[in-house]
Amino acid sequence: MSTGPTPNLSGMEVVHPEVSRILQAKPGVERLRLAHEAWELARMRLTAFLAARHPHWSEDRVRQEVARRLRRDAG
Repeated sequence: MSTGPTPNLSGMEVVHPEVSRILQAKPGVERLRLAHEAWELARMRLTAFLAARHPHWSEDRVRQEVARRLRRDAG
């Protein structure tokens, strides 16, 4: 029974089976913590990259661009 359109997974990357096994063995709260840390690391690295690439941008402009990119807004 289908609940809606089939999602497009063509851009999805495959997780190595060993990584999948290790993550599945962890409690949900631990997986959530790891995901949050990965998100924060990506945000911090993107912020540093954009600030270095565009030194004339204000902190607010950098934050706006980081948010736009993390939303996957093609803008």
